[in-house]
Amino acid sequence: MLQPLPSPPDAMPLREALRGLRHLLRRGGQSLRETVQPMTLPAPAARLAERMLREVEQIARGVDEAASGLAKQVLVQPGPPAPTLQTMMRDSDGEAAFGSAGYAALRAVLDQLAAPEVFVSEASARLAYRRVAGVQGLTDVAACEAALTMALLDVRVVRDASAVDVARVPGAALAPVAVFAVLLWLQSERPEDEDEAALASAADLSVALCREVVAACRAGDVIALAALYAKWSAHV
Repeated sequence: MLQPLPSPPDAMPLREALRGLRHLLRRGGQSLRETVQPMTLPAPAARLAERMLREVEQIARGVDEAASGLAKQVLVQPGPPAPTLQTMMRDSDGEAAFGSAGYAALRAVLDQLAAPEVFVSEASARLAYRRVAGVQGLTDVAACEAALTMALLDVRVVRDASAVDVARVPGAALAPVAVFAVLLWLQSERPEDEDEAALASAADLSVALCREVVAACRAGDVIALAALYAKWSAHV
């Protein structure tokens, strides 16, 4: 009798490690470039500094290729074409689907907010989902999204955001605004070919609601957050 093939190992920890290393090297290279200015040093020291900077940047590029190429093309499991939170909550593998979709959407929103270098943790997205999914009696979608918002911020799904000075929102507001945009998008019903447009719309709406979103998040006011989700989800 043929034995069933073992399930493939979860590639998420490897993706997370690659992304973390890439982020660290990118930040390190940027810090070195800002701190060390070879042209201001004596010739021998300038050559050494320039070589060091080139080597750090080469390592960062190599890790970037590994994370962007290998992790995305080979390791990332494709999610549903147009995921909704309601669908994920009914899915036995909803945690993995939420982690993957949430990571990709947060990356896209942060790009739109001119903060592409901020780190996003897929592992933390899964942890937040697991915490909320285990709460009994939490069936209202808006209330669920409010609880998820606070859980995602609590586990720091978006990191190194407070130091970012972006044009569209203050750095300290970046994480709440980005998380709100993604969850607003995940609540919306939209055709597959409108996924990107809907996410961009959710990001714009979240920026417009920045003050209310940040105030509710800082206060931990899940009732106010749920009211925002319920009111604005139809506008995405």
